[in-house]
Amino acid sequence: MELHSMDNSQLMDLLAKYTSDYTRMLSERATNVEYEKCKMVIKAIQIEIDLRKNNETTNITTPPDFGT
Repeated sequence: MELHSMDNSQLMDLLAKYTSDYTRMLSERATNVEYEKCKMVIKAIQIEIDLRKNNETTNITTPPDFGT
């Protein structure tokens, strides 16, 4: 899964899907392997979203370098 190549709406949809799966697994008492895999994917998506947010903030608040 190449998170960096997805647009923001795809990431949010994927996060919603895995969060739903994670919640279902908790109630169904899924195996540790399934549960941990889902948890890792959610964390990876959250990290990608945070990286993008931080990048956008940096681009907005950092003045351009005009070679001065």
